Amino acid sequence: MNESADKELHDKSATPIVLAHGIAPFDAAYRPLLNAGLRKILVAFGQPPDTFDYFKGIASHLRHHGYIVYAPRVSFATDVQQRAAILKDRICGILNRAETDKVHIIAHSMGGLDARHMIVKGDMADRVATLTTIGTPHLGTSLADIGLKEMGGLIDLLAKFKIDIKGFRNLSTEKTKVFNQQALDAEAQNPVHYITYTADQDYDQIFTPLKISWKIINSVEGSNDGLVSLRSAAWTPQLGAKVVHQESFPIPADHLNQIGWWDIDELHSIDGWPHQVWKQIGLFEKTIKSAYLKMARDAERMVA
Repeated sequence: MNESADKELHDKSATPIVLAHGIAPFDAAYRPLLNAGLRKILVAFGQPPDTFDYFKGIASHLRHHGYIVYAPRVSFATDVQQRAAILKDRICGILNRAETDKVHIIAHSMGGLDARHMIVKGDMADRVATLTTIGTPHLGTSLADIGLKEMGGLIDLLAKFKIDIKGFRNLSTEKTKVFNQQALDAEAQNPVHYITYTADQDYDQIFTPLKISWKIINSVEGSNDGLVSLRSAAWTPQLGAKVVHQESFPIPADHLNQIGWWDIDELHSIDGWPHQVWKQIGLFEKTIKSAYLKMARDAERMVA
C-alpha cells in the first residue's frame, strides 16, 4: 500500500456510517446460514464476509477505506413507526459503542422512510449528521396503491397468523403524502443534511421478478427502477430554505442493482460470452462500490 492510500485509511472521521435496509430484505431467508459459519468460509476463501448480504460487499468496501460501518437489522415488514423505533434503538447502541455523537445514514428503499420517521418522530435529528437515500419511495408508489386496493385484506389476514407485513401500507402515495406534510417543518429546521439518489433502467434489463411492477409504475409515474419511480426517489429539491441534494445513480440500475446485486437480465446489454460477461460483472460491482464510497465521502464533506 502506498503512503497516500495508507494515509486515507487512517484519516477518516470517527462518525460511523449506518446502512439501513429496505422492507422485506431478501437475505433474511439465509442469514441464519451466514451467521452459522458461511461468513467464516467466505473469509477463508478470500471473499468479504458480506458477499451475500443485502448491501452486497458494501460495508467491507467502506471499511477497507477506513470508515466505521454498521448494517443493523430492523423488522422484516412491519409498520414504519415500529421499524423506525428499532432503528433508533440500534443507532443509539452504535453511538454508545463508538463513543460519538452522530452517524451518517445511507438508506435503501424503505430504509429511507424508516430513517426519516426516526429523525422526526423519534427525536433523533441531533444524532444524525446526514441521510442519503437510494431508491426510497418518498412520495410513495402507485404499485402500493394498486396492491393495497386489490389485496389490502391479505395484510389483516396474515396478521392473524402472526405474519406482520403492515409496512407495505406505509408505501402508498396517501400515507407518504400525510407524513411529508407532517414532517416538512421539522425537516426544514433540523440540522440534518439530506441527499437523494435516483435510478431507473430500461424494461429489458429490469430483473425479471420486477418486470410486471415496472410496467405498472411506468404507466402511472414514468421511469422507474422496478419498484420506485424517479420522481418519488428524488423527493424534493428543497425543505423550506434547506437544499436537498439530488443525485443520479452512476449507471442505469434497477432496485436490486442499487445494493450491489447483478442479475441475469443485465445480459441484454452485453455482447460476447463468456469473457465480456465476467468483465462486465466485475465492472458493475466496482462501479456500485465506488458509488457508495462517493456517498460516504460526500457525507463527510457536508459536515466538515
